[in-house]
Amino acid sequence: MTEGVKDAMRSAPAPDVIRFVKEYLPEGELSWEEIAGDGSGRRFYRVSAKEGNWVLMVHDRPPKDRRGVSENDSFLYIARHLREKGIPVPEIYAYQKERGWFLIEDLGDLHLQTEVIERREDQQWGKEIYQKAIDLLILVQIEGRKDFDPSQTHNPPYDKSFMLAWESGYFHFVFLVGYLGLSIRDEELRDEFDDLAQRAAQAPGDYFLYRDFQSRNIMVRDGKFGLLDFQGARLGPLQYDLASLLLDPYVELTPEMQEELLAYYLRRMQERVSLEPGRFQELYPLVALHRNMQILGAFAFLTRGRGKDFYQRYIPPALKSLRILLQDQRFSLYRNLRRVVFEEIRGI
Repeated sequence: MTEGVKDAMRSAPAPDVIRFVKEYLPEGELSWEEIAGDGSGRRFYRVSAKEGNWVLMVHDRPPKDRRGVSENDSFLYIARHLREKGIPVPEIYAYQKERGWFLIEDLGDLHLQTEVIERREDQQWGKEIYQKAIDLLILVQIEGRKDFDPSQTHNPPYDKSFMLAWESGYFHFVFLVGYLGLSIRDEELRDEFDDLAQRAAQAPGDYFLYRDFQSRNIMVRDGKFGLLDFQGARLGPLQYDLASLLLDPYVELTPEMQEELLAYYLRRMQERVSLEPGRFQELYPLVALHRNMQILGAFAFLTRGRGKDFYQRYIPPALKSLRILLQDQRFSLYRNLRRVVFEEIRGI
């Protein structure tokens, strides 16, 4: 390759993308490394030079809503919004939004997941780092909602209809039917899912909802956190992101640790907003159940629909979490759902 770019044809992006990067980076030789992304259709490259490292994100076919607002619009707006609030998301140095090119800050390769797994035996350290993550989550939820304009994103509201389509419905049709091959008709679970969504929707929904606040989206660098994969954010209930963190199948926190961290969250959140702990905890399992069903639907889609086998290994711990939730007596009336999860799903 020319213009001082190392010959790395297998990992470098297209020539026009390289020219875009060269317009903004210092003169000199660059090297390219394609790096693993998330479950979306985005591609990521680490760009290295003597002066440091950057990340190039390429998303040339982003999903759009009916207005034409795309995921790239969401990414750009939410990144700027959160940085203005002092939240550690990557800085965007240059972009061509219509073409889906973004040159952003490199937050490194160390996920919170890796840190926790490598130091799993140190329970005190694990508790402290999760308390630190909860402190950051509270900052995101409280500061992130200030002046947040959902119309600037392509993300639909988090409401009952969304839960039925993209959480319980996702679980039913993508995981149970599509992935497991179970013959479960819509009417078998429809009424129970409708009731569950109706109850979960009672949680106040005017806080910043990250919607994927989990250990693989929390990067650790120099003892500090950085956040990734925030383009799906919208307004929603406090319980959702807390459940994302505590039920995270990548880490598998023990029920005892989850309970302790939930109590810590409530103490810290009450320092910031007026919150009735009993009502929060009453609604938490309902919202957590929807998050858990979303996880299973997403892992099934990524495994079968996108061919990303990496996610398949986390289906068993996600299903284990779902079963633990459904053992709670408040879900005893949902007989069809419990039958499916405890009796019809076998071998996992």
